[in-house]
Amino acid sequence: MANRAKIKAPEKKAYVDFQFMNWLAQFCAMIMPRKLRLVAGRGSAKTTEIQVERLIEMVYDMPGAPVAWVADTFANLTANVLPMVFEALERKGFSEGVHYVVEKQPPTFTEKECENLPAWLKPHFWKPYNKIISHKRTIVFFTGLNITFGSLDRPASLAGRSYVHVFGDEVKYFAEAKIGNLLKARRGYRLQFGHSPFYLGETFTTDMPNTGNTGEYDWIFKGAEEMNPETLLLVWKTAAIANDALQEYLAAKEKFYVSKSDADRQEYLNKYKTANRWKERWYNLRHLAQAQSMFLIVSSYVNVDILSPQWFADALASQLSDVNAAILSMPPRIDKGQQFYPNLGERHFYTDGNLAAVENALGFRDIEDCRLLRHLNPNRAIDMSMDFGNMLSMLIAQDDGRALRIIKEFHSLPPEWIRALADKFLRFFAPHKHKVVKFYYDRSGNNYKGSNQSIANQIKAAIERDATGQATGWHVQLMSIGQGNIPMSDEYVFMRELMIGHNPRLPELLIDAIHCRNLKASLELAKTTVDSKGRIGKDKGAEKSTDPRRLVTSTNFSDAFKYMIMRKEWVAIVKRQLAFGLPAGEAGDVSVR
Repeated sequence: MANRAKIKAPEKKAYVDFQFMNWLAQFCAMIMPRKLRLVAGRGSAKTTEIQVERLIEMVYDMPGAPVAWVADTFANLTANVLPMVFEALERKGFSEGVHYVVEKQPPTFTEKECENLPAWLKPHFWKPYNKIISHKRTIVFFTGLNITFGSLDRPASLAGRSYVHVFGDEVKYFAEAKIGNLLKARRGYRLQFGHSPFYLGETFTTDMPNTGNTGEYDWIFKGAEEMNPETLLLVWKTAAIANDALQEYLAAKEKFYVSKSDADRQEYLNKYKTANRWKERWYNLRHLAQAQSMFLIVSSYVNVDILSPQWFADALASQLSDVNAAILSMPPRIDKGQQFYPNLGERHFYTDGNLAAVENALGFRDIEDCRLLRHLNPNRAIDMSMDFGNMLSMLIAQDDGRALRIIKEFHSLPPEWIRALADKFLRFFAPHKHKVVKFYYDRSGNNYKGSNQSIANQIKAAIERDATGQATGWHVQLMSIGQGNIPMSDEYVFMRELMIGHNPRLPELLIDAIHCRNLKASLELAKTTVDSKGRIGKDKGAEKSTDPRRLVTSTNFSDAFKYMIMRKEWVAIVKRQLAFGLPAGEAGDVSVR
């Protein structure tokens, strides 16, 4: 094989497109199983090089087929998944309007228009086999293969249809029961697509699940039980030979185009037959039952050529609590006894926070606003809390007298700052009618209040007036003027009392698990520390990181949560418990509004 002819890079050729793929993406592309379940570290190109590569293969292998792509939330789908899909398609030569259309009726051409199209575009868009009633949240490719995008927080978006393949990214956030119901929709179209190795398959990727967190699931590991490594290696070896045969054919064809000799023409035609023969063998092997499922766990090091060794050095030096899981794909271990909020549980979270009528009307490019929130009363004031630092963390809540619901979160990371965060708030809550905000915050927000330069006043001004200086109609009430320090030991005891839920004088705590995902993770991942005097604290090491992942791992959002919850009247209710749990003299330091 070492002497076999190969096409050479990097010179540009009309019939060859050279693109970089890490070894994992190449391995997955050479096996292309019906079911792929992959646990891979952050930055390993799971979506752009593995999911999209499999999608492109299906575009040609199952023309006209309906497939589904599911995310955990619609916001994640539009903000994170779709941009990566579009970027990867563009990089791989697929152009919107030519190779696919987004949320549109595919274009049709008259016979005269088709005369001017290149041969490879005739017919331009083939008709899908399935009936598409609405093109909202769909992509239709030129071969007729069509994707319906949906999310598990909006189950109606994928209901009532049949699919021949299902894609999903970050599936650690997929409840097994919910994704199980969706997989039941893989049915039908056997006559049209039963020939394909992708028929009734799935493509699921994620980073390492942390089952110690409520809302993360590890059902993906069940894919390991279905895998037959010996047969998959046979498929891989066959693919390697088929790839060599294809390169020999292309090299022989190039040689013939230069020489134009009959001998070289016959040589490249023979190579063409050999390449097709090995491709057919590879294709048929993928139909074997033992070759239809592949499960892998890999670290981010599979993409070290792109990420660079320095990226890994910085990540490992940060000592973030999730480095082993997110980068090295090692199962995390967080004992219940290490958690700063040990009484936090599933009962404190809800996932029905969206109004179905509003969410079903949203398309890919529509922007969500507060009308989506089921539990928001537009005729009442809203509560807001913030934690300050180089990352600004903002929480929005409403208290109905029985329960305190935390309904939305916002944040800004450098280079964004106060103006950017305020604009996010103003845009989302623009339709809210009672424009009054009760603002709870860290005592540091009062610094320099005499010169009107306190950060609390800056936030207040940025919400009450937009970037052009025009009044927005909002009025912000500063609720934490004169607030004292809140020791972490006080917080620990107070939160245990609140979250256990046995005190009828305290509000019931309810958090939107969809719209407050970073808060949820911050509460679940917060660890306790104990100093030399035996006082309990909160491990705040992750706050020093500059990695955007600190949205999930740092305690910033949990601190914003503290300022929202530890109000003067609620702290007073458990003051006796707080005093009992603190060393003498510290109870008097608690001064919270």
